[in-house]
Amino acid sequence: MNRSIKVLVAHPGTQYSHQLVKQLEQKGLLYKFYTGFAIAEKSYLHKLFSLLPRSVQKKISNRIITGIPAGKIRPVMLPELKALYKLYKEGNSETIFYERNKKFQEAIPDKALKECDVVIGFDTSSWILEERCKALGKKFILDVSIAHPLSKRKVYAQIAAAYPEWKFALKDKADHLVAIEQKEMENADAIAVASSFSRQTLIDNHVPAAKIFVNAYGVNATDFSPVEKKNDSTIKFVFVGLVDARKGIPLLLEAWKKIDQSVATLTLIGPVEPAIRELIQTRYPGILVKGKVPFAELKSLLPQYDVLVFPSYFEGFGLVVPEAMACGLPVITTDATCGSDVVDEGINGRVIPAGNADRLYDALQAFIYNRSGLQQMGRNARQKAVQNSWEAYGERWENVIRQTAAS
Repeated sequence: MNRSIKVLVAHPGTQYSHQLVKQLEQKGLLYKFYTGFAIAEKSYLHKLFSLLPRSVQKKISNRIITGIPAGKIRPVMLPELKALYKLYKEGNSETIFYERNKKFQEAIPDKALKECDVVIGFDTSSWILEERCKALGKKFILDVSIAHPLSKRKVYAQIAAAYPEWKFALKDKADHLVAIEQKEMENADAIAVASSFSRQTLIDNHVPAAKIFVNAYGVNATDFSPVEKKNDSTIKFVFVGLVDARKGIPLLLEAWKKIDQSVATLTLIGPVEPAIRELIQTRYPGILVKGKVPFAELKSLLPQYDVLVFPSYFEGFGLVVPEAMACGLPVITTDATCGSDVVDEGINGRVIPAGNADRLYDALQAFIYNRSGLQQMGRNARQKAVQNSWEAYGERWENVIRQTAAS
């Protein structure tokens, strides 16, 4: 019989860490979840939340944690709230997140670390936590959410050379922050990545392959589901994500200008800087830049489209890919995302080489002029997404945790 293992998870933000802790709780492995601003379902704060205007509730709905006992959630709110205020006043800044992450790690008490067996932390917010765990003899697993920062620098140079007018949107990480991430990878007992692409970039930068495991993110197939669509002569393409150069927006715009826009539309959904919005709307007036939408709204909005196009140059995974597939959308994505791990070429989508505008144009055209196959590919996408569940993700995590604890 497997002995009980107590796992402490520490993540200062949101992202997919909530899904991880839910799976650990279901398996009896979760000890405590330290996070930033979070509201436990059915807690006192949750009751106050329910009294807020619906517009405010939508904006912070991703801070609600369901399926976890309130006693296991340990919010470290002050650094997070300070960071949110500074971001509002000053705009995005690496320094703001560095300070938040530093204060967050320092706020986790020694008592909690001593009482657990394994700690799971996340990249850019674990360099102090790792040292504390090592001093206490605790195993540490680092979850790396994006591919290696040095590989990212090379990709940024390629984008800047191909699209010089987008240089302003390429914000490289400071050397000392890259060094922190490298230190985190070096000190971790094991490293979790979500895609084969991420794993390869770590190996390319001398991280030992033996301690890296790939665990693709899941999708909640009940949250994201298909809807009945009317027959329409127009194919509706949608991009979801940060509207910037790294996500392949200039590449998409280059390919899109050759598309017959009487038979296809393109909508961009996600956070967008004013300068980028102006650039797109000035040069490509036929494209709808919808901007950021709350997660709850995205779940009902995404199924209204026909095809997701996600031509990113550099990802850790690209969670919107399986989410769109769960909605019955075939996808066009690149080999620098989770595409190689979750998309079956020609069956539920297409995977193209990152940065190849001609191949992207061909993939767009293939969907426009092969409408008879679109519905079947959508059904195939849904079927594949259902197989990639969060439950399967949790089972793989349990295996790694037990192996790491026993090593």
